[in-house]
Amino acid sequence: AIQGHGLFPHRTVAQNIATVPVLLGWDKDRIKARVDELMTLYQLDPEAFGPRYPHELSGGQQQRVGVARALAAEPNVLLMDEPFGALDPIIRTKAQEDLLAIQKRFGTTIILVTHDMEEAVHMGDKIAVMDAGKLVQYAKPAEILAKPASAFVETLVGASERPFRLLSLGRVRDAVEKGSAEGEAIPGDASQRDALAELLWSGRPALPVKGADGKPLGRVTVEGLVKRAARPA
Repeated sequence: AIQGHGLFPHRTVAQNIATVPVLLGWDKDRIKARVDELMTLYQLDPEAFGPRYPHELSGGQQQRVGVARALAAEPNVLLMDEPFGALDPIIRTKAQEDLLAIQKRFGTTIILVTHDMEEAVHMGDKIAVMDAGKLVQYAKPAEILAKPASAFVETLVGASERPFRLLSLGRVRDAVEKGSAEGEAIPGDASQRDALAELLWSGRPALPVKGADGKPLGRVTVEGLVKRAARPA
């Protein structure tokens, strides 16, 4: 795990991130520019955090430094084995979102090994399910959920969680209906699963939806989301 012995304790944050570029013989200016870029992307001020040592960071900060180090040499493919397993739920969610944003920016192919189906569905463009060392299914998350290839995959998916995981793949803006509703507006980029949770918790049949600019988009309803959570035809 990066949280623990993954970072070199005797090296500063900047030195940790620069490890592979140094081994590859990059010049100092290029290394510094890359380290500063990654630290800034991960919301770690280079001047403040660069000179620090791993033990002076929080668990979430250590995680970000570890991923920044892995990305420093601009790899085409990055293998990550249970990278978020040691993090508490709040930090884990932030770390996952950070990684998705960085991946989108750099276009790096990331192979992420996980035993957490929730994480696989949330993070993966495609999921490869392994059983006893064999590949039993390789497909997009929606297909894994809707059409598991074996009893093992179906058990892994979790029958009781399947509708909710399916909703987690869609955005609220894609489920917007015409009309208005009372209550606090749900952001259009929130997941449909989060919208259903808010609807059930508020006890309302519908809630308004707003765009990134704060303008109303329409409404989202319990009835509409229930239909979207049903098994695809």
